[in-house]
Amino acid sequence: MIAALIKRQLAKFQKRYSYDTTYIGEVAELDPHGAVKLALVTGFTGHRFDLPTDAYFAAKITAVQSADCGSCLRLAIAMAIEADVRREEIAALLVGSAADAPEAMVLARRYARAVIENDPCLPEVLEACERRWGRRGVAGLAAATVSGLFYPLFKRGLGYGNACEPVYGELRALMGDAAQRDAGSEWNERTA
Repeated sequence: MIAALIKRQLAKFQKRYSYDTTYIGEVAELDPHGAVKLALVTGFTGHRFDLPTDAYFAAKITAVQSADCGSCLRLAIAMAIEADVRREEIAALLVGSAADAPEAMVLARRYARAVIENDPCLPEVLEACERRWGRRGVAGLAAATVSGLFYPLFKRGLGYGNACEPVYGELRALMGDAAQRDAGSEWNERTA
């Protein structure tokens, strides 16, 4: 009964995000109670601790990118867009110039990278994040970073991982389309 309920929820999730939930369905078949516990992780890792949405998703997407799971990266981007983070800002963060991404997203990305890489600059980055968002915000960044790593690594451990490279191509195309639109607007303004 629990496995059937989980599978119905997974089917809704899969339809909503066009995301293959086979690996979680397998876990539900193997151990329904374990699958319920797995679902509970999302409640924590999705909690933002009052951290602004764009910063939360910048940290989460950076962590997913680090884990190199293309379908997970697509999912994180879709969730960010659904939460009103602009696609162009996400593209700038991942494949563009940091100068084109909002400052908050760049700082959240620096935080996630510093945590993941155990970078010696982490204390300074933590201090900058705490000044900007407080300790609650830092907790949100930590949850986002763990969230971005947790499912891709679990998925890869079950043999379902896949690479991010196709997603980068799509984002680069988006950046190119945006640049062409901007250039076209400039051209129209100059010739009007």
